[in-house]
Amino acid sequence: MQIEEILIIKNAHESYGISTQDISQIARVPLLMPLPLRPTGVRGLCAVSGNIVSMVDMNLLLGKDEVDYDADKTRIIILNDALASSSLLVSEVYNTVEIQEDKIEYIDKEDDPVIAIYKYKKSLIQVVSLEVLFSKISKVNIDSKEIQNGKISHEISKEEDTARYLIFAMANEQYALSIDYLREIILAEIEYTDIAGSSDEVLGLITIRDELLIVIDLRKHYGFKQKNGEKNRILIAYHKGKKIGLLVDEIIDIKNFALKDVEAMSEEFKDNKIAGIIHDLDNNLISYFDEVVLENLFKENESFIDTEGEILQSTFTSEAAMEVIVFKLSAKEYAFEVESVAEIIDVVDATSVAFTDALIDGIINIRGQIVAIVSLFEKLAIPAEVNEDSKIIICERDGIKIGFIVDSVSDILEIYEDEIREQEDALFSNILYLENGKRLVLAMDINEIVSNKEKI
Repeated sequence: MQIEEILIIKNAHESYGISTQDISQIARVPLLMPLPLRPTGVRGLCAVSGNIVSMVDMNLLLGKDEVDYDADKTRIIILNDALASSSLLVSEVYNTVEIQEDKIEYIDKEDDPVIAIYKYKKSLIQVVSLEVLFSKISKVNIDSKEIQNGKISHEISKEEDTARYLIFAMANEQYALSIDYLREIILAEIEYTDIAGSSDEVLGLITIRDELLIVIDLRKHYGFKQKNGEKNRILIAYHKGKKIGLLVDEIIDIKNFALKDVEAMSEEFKDNKIAGIIHDLDNNLISYFDEVVLENLFKENESFIDTEGEILQSTFTSEAAMEVIVFKLSAKEYAFEVESVAEIIDVVDATSVAFTDALIDGIINIRGQIVAIVSLFEKLAIPAEVNEDSKIIICERDGIKIGFIVDSVSDILEIYEDEIREQEDALFSNILYLENGKRLVLAMDINEIVSNKEKI
């Protein structure tokens, strides 16, 4: 390999050179986007000219302390050709020098990134092969270096004030309920106790952990035709100590909406059935309801009492130990704690990125934020299959958002102490014994899923 020109890079008392043939441009350091499960040498991702590339720390690959990301002289070198999906973080760029053949001595040592020594003024420059240097990092296939599902901004803007809603469907309409008023989501296949003299929309009473709750068919309440099937769910809504079950067609998503996109209905249009509308990013209108609508539902049904004369008031006094989102992978049920879940979205195409762990399926762009998709299928060694019910659960860990593709999302449940069995398995923090042990759900520890301790 004949080198015609090198860029000299300084690192403390040592100097290195790389061929300018590998270099596209040199720039100040852009915003660093941390990436879970990143191998040694990779600092994360960054946006360069609208593309997302891996940021590789040259010092770490050379076995030295990492480059000071915030130092004034720190630069990023954007690479080209086969290395175009990566960038190189360096301590200081010094100068570009044309090679004089009588001052360079090539080294033929297999797997050594230093391939030559060049005498420049009073210094010896170690000329490095980036191809050999980067080969020390485990690669994944690179399909594309461009984000496929959204425009990338070079800066992540400050998040607006938001509120989180559960989105569900009735007929062909979408509705939303604030997570603040939601206690659980349960399967609709459950036995009801009829209530004599109740209205047509009242399905009956159900018992959950010795607590008696009334369930109404929200679809009938809104005048929709009922679509009964396995996707039907019962939302357990809660307000001021009271609970009620609301049967809906299916669960769509959990999403954060900017408060500016949540528009309350004016007084003249209020009918006690919706509180307002939400403008989502696809210009769809989603009807939502709040405490006023819930209170109206309670008022309409407060006359129905159980056989012991107790009204629709929560009598179960012990507090839940945790709240979880239950999902399926290959017909088995798993759970994440709700506190760690930011939102649930439909599956979108992810872009593969160089120098990421085998567990990383790729990255997606959500409202200007880069989210890594971690494969639970790979982690659990089960076949991956995306279907029409598949979702991406977006979780947050140490300020980093991580996505997990799952077969389907089934429930949001309150879990009590007597339903939890501690598990010594590193990946699963607990086993949840639901329905008196007839239904077992493995609670996953997100920290263990994205842990690097198994890596060499």
